[in-house]
Amino acid sequence: MKKALKITRKVLLWIIGIIVGLVIISAVTHNVLKSIEKNKYKSGQTINVDGKNMQAYVTGSGKKTIVLLSGLGTASPITDFMPLAERLSSDYKVVILECFGYGFSDTTKEERSNANIVKEIRTVLKELKINGPYILMPHSISGIYSMYYAVNYPKEVEAIIGIDESKPNQTKSNKDANMSPYLTLLNTFGIVRDITYLLPSVDDGMNKNNYYSTKQIKMKKMATTWNSGNVSVINEFNMVNTNTKELYDVKYPNKLPVLSFLSKESVDSNKEWLPLHEDVISNSDIQKIQVLSGKHYLYWTNADKIAKMSKEFISTYVK
Repeated sequence: MKKALKITRKVLLWIIGIIVGLVIISAVTHNVLKSIEKNKYKSGQTINVDGKNMQAYVTGSGKKTIVLLSGLGTASPITDFMPLAERLSSDYKVVILECFGYGFSDTTKEERSNANIVKEIRTVLKELKINGPYILMPHSISGIYSMYYAVNYPKEVEAIIGIDESKPNQTKSNKDANMSPYLTLLNTFGIVRDITYLLPSVDDGMNKNNYYSTKQIKMKKMATTWNSGNVSVINEFNMVNTNTKELYDVKYPNKLPVLSFLSKESVDSNKEWLPLHEDVISNSDIQKIQVLSGKHYLYWTNADKIAKMSKEFISTYVK
């Protein structure tokens, strides 16, 4: 019996040792590859914000500036927004921002509050020497930051064009669950990379309309391994309830033109989605809602429609 227990302990120790060894190899490999990949594929301009690097991509040269802001957890905003940016750049200067924790930008442990995120956006635009007022084009959670920006700095925002963007009151009766900070270990140890590369890829519908090149699809996959579950993204997830609560029952400024592109799938699956967007309207003459067929990442499949309708809206309502 003692001999059997001794053998069992040895086997368990060997198993634990192998697992620890594999985790160490995974972590080292992940961090080495991440550094190589980021240096090799980096695109856009690197801006210093509070001692950390934030990435931005600027295209087009129109008199008006559209600032594209990504949704929560979008691994590679520059890649994601590129087809839409290309279609808008014929008429406007277009800026894609990769906030901390996204794309090629650094991570930060600074609280992902409305105030901090908007401060960082304003700093990057100033460093890029791009003067406002701006047309903000947020996707998903960035709708909250855009509303905060417009309410607190009205002279800097001349319009908001949202893409299935979040609204403050959505967490009033249905608060988001917090994510464990320990989930960052999945990123630190390269587990996300292991899962991404070992399991067969799942078609998420990103390239349904062939907007994206093979290189861009690869770029998104790499960025997913860098950024999924990093400290900034987890922090931002856990600030959703606080950030939305700060703007409960706030409506858009009366003179601010707003166009919201809503996903039909979101409207059909959540009976509150359309009313939430209607509730923030203060002036229906210049604040509009347009429902488009498609999923939450509307610009993956509707870049042509969004660009065309945005241009029409801007020419009509943004003077």
